[in-house]
Amino acid sequence: MTLPETLTLIRHGLSEANVIQQALRTELKVSLPEAFFTRHDSNMRLAPEGVEQAIAAGDWLRKNHFSFDRFYVSPHTRTRETAYNLHLNGEWRVDDRFRERDWGEVKSADPITEASQRNRDLSEWYWKPQAGESLATGVRLRVESIMNSLYRKDDTLHTIAITHGEFIRTAQMVIERMTPDLWSEKNDDPAYKMQNCMIVQYSRRNPNNPEEVVDHYKWRRAICPWDETLSWDNGEWVYVSVTKFSDEDLRESVEGYKRLF
Repeated sequence: MTLPETLTLIRHGLSEANVIQQALRTELKVSLPEAFFTRHDSNMRLAPEGVEQAIAAGDWLRKNHFSFDRFYVSPHTRTRETAYNLHLNGEWRVDDRFRERDWGEVKSADPITEASQRNRDLSEWYWKPQAGESLATGVRLRVESIMNSLYRKDDTLHTIAITHGEFIRTAQMVIERMTPDLWSEKNDDPAYKMQNCMIVQYSRRNPNNPEEVVDHYKWRRAICPWDETLSWDNGEWVYVSVTKFSDEDLRESVEGYKRLF
């Protein structure tokens, strides 16, 4: 048993909720559609721009000769709409484990309480929305469940999943075995922004030496198909290494925090 040779994770295209959230961040007064308050977040559709992004993602996959033998999609409407606009003719498995993070009582148009925002500013990784789930616990458990399932699929070489930005961020943490500090650094870096329809690919086969195949994912790239200048690391494959720490490294990391008393 081993992992699929490649794992391709794609964030959904720009959604109706994304457009509304962007508008709410501006100083302009926004008139929100009544259905925004009566429709569950899981049923938000793609905006027209999001459909175009999904089509661009499918075009990029075909142009680069990618084919898949296992297809997963989150049950949310915006991910299913993204999946069929890729035009991959896949036999899609709708798997609830790929769903969006549970935001609990934090709705798209509602302000976060001051205390909750303070905790979020201190650590996005550990922060938990009221009645929702943290990335560190809830989403991570789902990612690890999926990785365990993929490990047992001996008949699968190339897997694709259409999912959500924070799910992919959490998968990155798990697959690349990041520390929370490194994860936060990447999450806050504009050069590593998770664009809509970003294609994040992991491989066990060395892109620079196809004869080398390893047991775990060691190479990763992230492509923004509708504007490749927004891709990570210029769209190149990068080697994923596990950071190990000496005693001195650990001491220096601890000394970065002054004692309270």
